[in-house]
Amino acid sequence: MQRRRAGDRHGASDGACDVVEDPRLDAREAHPHWLSSADELLHVRASRSHGAADRFDLWGIPGRKRLTIGDAELTLTAELSALRLRASLAGDLADGASYACVVPLTLGLRGQLDAFNVQAQALKGHVPQIDPARPVTRAALLHLRALQALDAAQAGASHRDIAQALFGLEAVVLRWHEDGELRAQVRHLLRRAKACMTGGYLDLAGVLQPAAKCPGDEPVR
Repeated sequence: MQRRRAGDRHGASDGACDVVEDPRLDAREAHPHWLSSADELLHVRASRSHGAADRFDLWGIPGRKRLTIGDAELTLTAELSALRLRASLAGDLADGASYACVVPLTLGLRGQLDAFNVQAQALKGHVPQIDPARPVTRAALLHLRALQALDAAQAGASHRDIAQALFGLEAVVLRWHEDGELRAQVRHLLRRAKACMTGGYLDLAGVLQPAAKCPGDEPVR
């Protein structure tokens, strides 16, 4: 369970991380809690109806679970493979108590219904259906290589060493020279990674829409 920092709460549009994390932690160990608008979360409330059949069972929810304590409510995050489920829990909701799900009435509700339904089913203990195979997009491949290039550069690797690690020794022997396209690719990847590191990651987290995208995400005309 994590607690939000008192006196340091920002709006979701600020793109803040609401839980202190050690920046030295490996990405597999660090679990930042990004602020989300209440309109993006399924709200779970204690039900006063005596005939309610659904009972809240925290440990029956599939996936790795985390609770974050807010001002008056809890935010539940459940991670199952690549799927992340998030819901807002009322402060008076007890384990084993009857509950009801409430959705925010916003203009974007129609597009959120499928996701809310998956979360509601997970609250009942149903494991969401996860597509094991996802297509690799050009942007995803660029992002992966950019982060690998940045890690290597910060560890002291030369541009040529980075190219060899990413594209192979044969490609470097055949295509590496001062004004070659392979060297330009490495420079592009490093620029992209630095743009992501200095604010672009907020766009990836879905908490900020910057005016300019990371290099390489421009639409093809």
